[in-house]
Amino acid sequence: MLLAGLALSAVLVAAALGASGLLRFAPPPPAEPQIVAAPPLAVPSAPAQPVAEPPPMRVTSRVVRVEQSGTFGQALQRLGLDGAQAGAVVAALQGEVDFTKVRAGDQVRLERLEGEKALRRLSYRQGPADEWVVDASADGALAARKRPVDITRQVARVEVEIRSSLYEALQQAGEDPTVAVLASDALAWDVDFYQDVRKGDRLRMLVEKVYADGRFLRFGEVRAVDYEGELSRRRLYLWKDPEGHETYYDDEGGAARRGFLKSPLKYAQVTSRFGGRKHPVLGYTRAHEGVDYGAPVGTPVWAVGDGTVLEAGTRGACGKMVILRHRNGFQSQYCHLSSIAVKAGERVAQKQVIGATGQTGLATGPHLHYAVKKGGGFVNPLALKLPREAPVPEKWMPDFVRDISPLRAQLFQSGVVMQ
Repeated sequence: MLLAGLALSAVLVAAALGASGLLRFAPPPPAEPQIVAAPPLAVPSAPAQPVAEPPPMRVTSRVVRVEQSGTFGQALQRLGLDGAQAGAVVAALQGEVDFTKVRAGDQVRLERLEGEKALRRLSYRQGPADEWVVDASADGALAARKRPVDITRQVARVEVEIRSSLYEALQQAGEDPTVAVLASDALAWDVDFYQDVRKGDRLRMLVEKVYADGRFLRFGEVRAVDYEGELSRRRLYLWKDPEGHETYYDDEGGAARRGFLKSPLKYAQVTSRFGGRKHPVLGYTRAHEGVDYGAPVGTPVWAVGDGTVLEAGTRGACGKMVILRHRNGFQSQYCHLSSIAVKAGERVAQKQVIGATGQTGLATGPHLHYAVKKGGGFVNPLALKLPREAPVPEKWMPDFVRDISPLRAQLFQSGVVMQ
């Protein structure tokens, strides 16, 4: 009890001293200083310098066209190519381009880097569907290729009623009048479009339109044609048999092709018929042993049938002339030509161009004198009745009927059919 009392007394004394401020407690020792690494000072960087870009390559181009009576090599010279460069271009195109078919108006385009004489690219275009490109590699070597062209075809239906001529009827109907030439080609064995056409005749046809990269290129084949005329009525279909032979047949499979065409020109007017007439130059009356067709100078002249060239040259009043020998003792003669495209001894096919109309020899104007001999004597070409070729064989008739059925349906309905 004594010890407890002493302890209580000590506590009371300490409390009194603390209250009077006479007793103070020592503060805790100071904490050890903490060393913290300071972040590196940001040093302002120098502004980035722009990297100089190489100047853009500029390509210059120049275009020339092959001149009348000019050559491909001359076109290259006009583009500024030296002899070595021109020779390298021709060598690259050798085997790709048939240089015998270079024509006036063909386009040649040259590309170079500005300031350089080396060829970068050269293109040669014969038309929308025929273009060849010559490219230079890094070491300067040239390589040629033909530019691929997307060729598409449509079959269009054309129908006109003739009031004066087929050409004018097509114009008035808003159709391309060159279709008249295609129609005369398909009907060449049966219809003479100057002699047989009458007012009110009607023509229907299915003709191909060929497009290159979506642009109209040309007309193709006449797939079917129907001519309803006062003097001539004919309906034909272009059909390829299983052996690959393609020609025109009628609805029953009869062949349209005959030994001779009705005319040696696609589209021309008879100006003088076979028989007696007053000679336009000499003034006296004599037998006219052929038929005269009026046509501008340069109109292509057809071989009326398969045969061999008996003569090709100049003969007196006939001027420039071609004589063909055909089977069965027939000969055909073509006078007053401006040019000749065949030579003696050459084989020719029906519808092959053998020359062009002109005014050579004894002639008062541009025309073609066309004559036919049979057994040594002249006969009237307009009265010839020659047999047709063989019809579709019986074994192929089911194929023929199946193939022409859609053509017949399209021929008598409007619209365009995509192929």
